[in-house]
Amino acid sequence: MNKILSVFIAIIITTFNSFGQDEVAKQILDKLSEKSKSYTDIYTKFNFNFSNSSQEIDENSEGEIWIKEDMYKLDMSSDLSIINNGETLWYFMKDVPEVQIMENDPDDEMNPSNIFTIYEKGYKYEYKGASSEGNKRVHSINLYPEKSGTIIKFTLNIDAEKTELTSIKLYDRDGGITTYTINKFVTNSGIPESTFIFKKKNHPGVEVIDLR
Repeated sequence: MNKILSVFIAIIITTFNSFGQDEVAKQILDKLSEKSKSYTDIYTKFNFNFSNSSQEIDENSEGEIWIKEDMYKLDMSSDLSIINNGETLWYFMKDVPEVQIMENDPDDEMNPSNIFTIYEKGYKYEYKGASSEGNKRVHSINLYPEKSGTIIKFTLNIDAEKTELTSIKLYDRDGGITTYTINKFVTNSGIPESTFIFKKKNHPGVEVIDLR
């Protein structure tokens, strides 16, 4: 679960390079990036599926993300919650139960507070065309990491009318496919800053490990 979550966070905050790239893809990504920067806050709910036919794996779960400025709360319904108020990070393992407290690392590229801000470095991309996803017309863009790693390709599907991400698919070297489907996306809703603080009183019995 944590491996899948880390990959998802990496994708949603990734920035993409534009040298020698597909111009149609660049225009769509530029528009998506510009729109996302205009939001004061973001809430999104997603489902994911991880499958690997050779290993007979088929896992499903869901999660939510709240974002405001450089603060975020990421909650996985199954076992994990990560909260960051820009200064302090709480890593809450629900099934232990244990919360680890750390200082925020502003250089941590896994920080999803820049969710959906995409383009600048690290990937080559190509436009694959438009198709239907449910009742929506979506643009599909493939991204290929410039550096060799676990993930060999990502596919982003973007709502052609709203210019919003609808789904993300990741392909790894071991034959695994992870699909994230965004089923709720709300912006500028006035998320209170108290959302981004772990409240121990709401979790009686949790063990606190302060690593600051």
